[in-house]
Amino acid sequence: ARIDLYFPKKGNGQMVVVCPGGGYTGVSSYNEGLYVAEWLLSKVVAAAVVKYRLPNGHCEVPITDVQNAFRYCRAHSQEWGMNQIGVMGFSAGGHLASSASTLYVDKETRPDFAILIYPVTTMYYEIYKSAGRPSLLGADEKWAADPEGHERLIKRFSPHKQVTPDTPPTFIAHSTNDKTLVDNSLVYYKSLLDNKVSVEMHLFPTGGHGWGFSSEKIKG
Repeated sequence: ARIDLYFPKKGNGQMVVVCPGGGYTGVSSYNEGLYVAEWLLSKVVAAAVVKYRLPNGHCEVPITDVQNAFRYCRAHSQEWGMNQIGVMGFSAGGHLASSASTLYVDKETRPDFAILIYPVTTMYYEIYKSAGRPSLLGADEKWAADPEGHERLIKRFSPHKQVTPDTPPTFIAHSTNDKTLVDNSLVYYKSLLDNKVSVEMHLFPTGGHGWGFSSEKIKG
């Protein structure tokens, strides 16, 4: 795992831990990493882009890497002048960011806020048949002898099932015509509402999947 740190010349006291997407088979470190950090810097916000390890049969590895990134940034927050550290994720990185928002283990690993862009928030096929599920949890056939164990992991890694009143305030953006289904954002939004968590969601009629950021957008 690797963390790339970016600091504005004069920050506003906020830092965002960025989780690029990639379906848990890769990490989109430019379009949803470096370019995101450059945009955040333009808003005087610091960034920590996490190039997390891929699961390869070990489903706890990506979330562990993000939690360790939070631990590192919290340990240096006073030195860096950070008052708030949030999380931002795209697609599978949005799944990782929403998992970080719901599976934190202490105050050090709990994000202060979350920004989810076209996120995956469920491992339940009846909501969305995620290509990332077998990449994260292993092929369904692998679990034939242990369906209960499989079900426990499906629930654990379905952030919409893990929301509590202590889940951090969240911003969500998604396109209605996204091939990964806007239902991912809708079920998470409803869970946040049900738990009285502050949430703002923007849905766009077009845009598809994987907008990310680009240098052209930054310059514009």
